[in-house]
Amino acid sequence: MPEDDARNGLRVGGWIPPYSPGGGAAGPIRPTARPHTSAPYARDPFPRLRGEGTWRPRLVLAAALCLACAATAAIAVVLDASRGTEPVAAEFTVPSAPDDGLPAFPPPPASAEVPVSVQPSITSTTPPDTVVPPDPAPPETSPVATRTTTKPPATTQPTTRPPAPPPVRLSVGSTVGLEAADRPGHRVRHRDFRGRLEAVSASGSADSAFRVRTGLGDGSCVSLESVNFPGYYLRHRNFEIRLDRNDGSALFRQDATFCPVTIRQGAALVLRSTNYPRHHVVADNGLLKIVQTAAEQATAFIPRNAL
Repeated sequence: MPEDDARNGLRVGGWIPPYSPGGGAAGPIRPTARPHTSAPYARDPFPRLRGEGTWRPRLVLAAALCLACAATAAIAVVLDASRGTEPVAAEFTVPSAPDDGLPAFPPPPASAEVPVSVQPSITSTTPPDTVVPPDPAPPETSPVATRTTTKPPATTQPTTRPPAPPPVRLSVGSTVGLEAADRPGHRVRHRDFRGRLEAVSASGSADSAFRVRTGLGDGSCVSLESVNFPGYYLRHRNFEIRLDRNDGSALFRQDATFCPVTIRQGAALVLRSTNYPRHHVVADNGLLKIVQTAAEQATAFIPRNAL
């Protein structure tokens, strides 16, 4: 078609839109101007969507709603006015207690019992359909098992100590044997006229027996006379204990007198010289002599029965 070739490619599928009739083939292509009119297009299918002509129904609807609200309010006012005013509850005053001391209200009867619910309360964490069981009761204990036996306080019996033996002593007129407190079986005896400390058998020896006499040089002390040699006494001479015959001299009486001194809480005694107050009888290698020493350091003796 020669006409299609002369339109410079404006052919679209063999159809050419209607343009202005005044347009020439060489001039620009412009659409035909639309005349300004107030009437809508005849073929417009959606005239309500353009917002033209819809304000009148809206005003009518709003006016109807306002009239309905006003009518409802008027009806409520009329009903409230026809109901009238309700009486106000009278003020309740609690009567004061009378002067006779009785309560203003009578107490409830003693037989009245207030029902108490024993159902456990449902906490917020427990579902409504779940009932919490009560705590189990503690097991009953036998009164025998729970009974405690109370023992009376133990009374401390006072410790009864045996009475202490009387202190040893040399009784004037008795016949004794002097046994060493630290060497049992060893007694004072004379042999070859010398005083000795030797073991004496149970059969006994007359040389170890002495009679206790009142002190020849001091009446508060004692003198020891030999049993098998009457008139012979133990005396110190040159600081040695010897068995000599009484010659009646003052020196002999002083040398043959000894004062017993108890030691070790009265369990033993020592012999102190009268004319040498600081000297006591001491056993030295089996021989008896007087030595300057304390009473506790001297040889301790225990009076025994003569063998």
